[in-house]
Amino acid sequence: MKGLRHYAQNYVNWVLRLGKGKSALLGFVVLASCAIVIQAGLSLLFTGQIQAIDILRSIIFGLISAPLVIYFFNLIVEKLERSRIRLEDSLNALSRLREQDARLNAELEQQAAFLRSFFDASPDLVFYRDAEGHYLGGNRALEILTGKTEKTLINLTPKDIYSEETAKLIMATDRDTLISNTGVTYEQWIRYPNDKLACFEIRKVPYFDRVNNRHCIMGFGRDITERKRYQEVIEKNSRDKTTLMATISHELRTPLNGIIGLSQILLEGELSDQQREYLKTINISAVSLGHIFSDIIDLEKIDSRRIELFRTEVEFSQLISNISHFANLMAEQKKIKFHIHYDDDLPTFIFVDNARLSQILWNLVSNAVKFTPAGGDIYLNVVRYDNDHFGFILRDTGIGIKASEHRKIFAMFYQSENSQGKKAQGSGIGLAISKRIAKLMGGDLTVESELNQGSTFTLTIQADEVNSQQAVSLNTHALKVLLVEDIEVNVVVAKAMLDKFSCQVDVAMTGAEACRLFDQNSYDLVLLDIQLPDTTGTALAQQWRASYENGEVDYLPLLIALTANIVQTKSEYRQMGMDDVLRKPLSIEALSDCLNRYFNEGFWENSADNEPLEAETDLPDSPFDRQILRELIDVMGKQAVLNNFALFAKLMPTYLDNLHHFLRQWQQTDNPALRQPIAEEAHKIKGALASVGLAKLQQIAQLAQTDNSEQWAAQISGWIDALSANWQADLDRAIQWVESR
Repeated sequence: MKGLRHYAQNYVNWVLRLGKGKSALLGFVVLASCAIVIQAGLSLLFTGQIQAIDILRSIIFGLISAPLVIYFFNLIVEKLERSRIRLEDSLNALSRLREQDARLNAELEQQAAFLRSFFDASPDLVFYRDAEGHYLGGNRALEILTGKTEKTLINLTPKDIYSEETAKLIMATDRDTLISNTGVTYEQWIRYPNDKLACFEIRKVPYFDRVNNRHCIMGFGRDITERKRYQEVIEKNSRDKTTLMATISHELRTPLNGIIGLSQILLEGELSDQQREYLKTINISAVSLGHIFSDIIDLEKIDSRRIELFRTEVEFSQLISNISHFANLMAEQKKIKFHIHYDDDLPTFIFVDNARLSQILWNLVSNAVKFTPAGGDIYLNVVRYDNDHFGFILRDTGIGIKASEHRKIFAMFYQSENSQGKKAQGSGIGLAISKRIAKLMGGDLTVESELNQGSTFTLTIQADEVNSQQAVSLNTHALKVLLVEDIEVNVVVAKAMLDKFSCQVDVAMTGAEACRLFDQNSYDLVLLDIQLPDTTGTALAQQWRASYENGEVDYLPLLIALTANIVQTKSEYRQMGMDDVLRKPLSIEALSDCLNRYFNEGFWENSADNEPLEAETDLPDSPFDRQILRELIDVMGKQAVLNNFALFAKLMPTYLDNLHHFLRQWQQTDNPALRQPIAEEAHKIKGALASVGLAKLQQIAQLAQTDNSEQWAAQISGWIDALSANWQADLDRAIQWVESR
């Protein structure tokens, strides 16, 4: 068979070498020759002779059959050759495929080894499990975590490796991943075999194993222990920073408020021009320091994203008055003129965060003063855009700002340069804080300026208009109250307010009367004026507290001080035997808060012990406190307030006569002991003035009652004359304001 294939291949090769034409002619000759030979042989065998016709017949047969035979053989040869060639090509291709397959297998093995090395080198966990929780594989990090090799891990479950609590969470998150068919990320604390505890951020994703036709889970875990500890440190530092800022706030604001309040009071006295300028500098410096400190507090809040607004009802005219006051004070320091203009359609009251708005305006005015040379002008225009949007447009004639710095000045800590290329003085945070607060207030802060052409800052805010002040929510307490107060006007006001809470009130105008009523009755609350004709409120509080601690009385009511002192703090009054303190003039809102705090279950006090007892009042250019008068009208009614004014007008001449009498005695004898009656009578007058809201004269009486300053002797006569000369006019203006409500 091999020989036959060999001869056939040789024949095919021979035919291919000769070509189709030559091989056909040769085939014809061979075929014709074979036919003649065969015919001759057969004729000789059967007839014994060879005839020419037989030869001719053979030749004719060859001529007829040769083309078909030759064509057939050539076709077979051609087909065979093509098949051979294709077979040879297929064998070559198969050989190449085998080589490629071998190379690919080697590459796959190399990549698999590389991936395995990569996973093993990774510090992160890599693992996969089936739906029943059996491990199918894992990397070196998993082996270290579990203390088992990968071969040992296979077919084990988390219950076989970890503690019960750890395994429970692992299996629960596996179920969540398979049920939701989505990835799950969570944090979990896992303990190493060496008892080291680490926190891992684990990510699990589902996948389907088509080879084994099963659902599986692939998981990745990153050790975030250091990050967690660092995060705890950051959170602790943030809490410590917040605590520090709150502590600084309380510690700094108390003396600052005292400096601001006392300097304002002193500015109302008789001073030399130099003293007045010094006091103005002290006052504006303290106010500036307070606003800068507010910016620093806000900087911390913005950093921790805790800044928020506390909107209250604010009288627009009061707001404009405040702006004008502090702007004029700052402008006067550099001999700059401040001009203010406001639209006629501004509402009476708006609902806005007054402290934040004042903070922004202070920053704008402060910058305008800073960059405006002496003799320049500052203009403020207050406009109303629509029903609840307002604008404050501040224009100065200062050095201006380059166009390239318009956006930069609102960046934190950026300080623009002056014409000499020097950085401007300041913290560089005022405008940045102001812009963020403006956006919180539903508006914005923008600037238009050219170098050496001045600047125009436009503050827009959103503030709802309100028709009247919101009424204080009054709860019925029905308490039995002892009111210890020696000024009749104050008694009328306090009783009217307590009546609003359905309280039963007994009044004592001396310490002796207070002790008698205290021994005869049982009270829920005692309101104690600090200065009484025969003793002090703190002395009474200490006496009653000692009796309770010694077991002489079974029950001690709540002891609340009534004071007009704006400097002392609540903790200082508590150290003197009081439970709490209320500021004069008594506010219905403050009284409501006090009663709710102590007599409503679940009410929690959040005011600081070190918070100064300072309330918002009208500025010194206003003779009366509109806030107090509004509350008195709400509590007592308009007619009752006017009646209270009439009572004050009846009592005030007597108070002043006594004051002048004691003053003459002291001046005639120069006896230091006679200064005390003057101070005590001034205290009575101060309390009476506070109860009818005459804030400006109340500040003068505050000075007159404080017999501990070097200038008291020099100024007391002027203070008393000021009280005598102005009380009637100030009262008339207050009466007119109340009647117009």
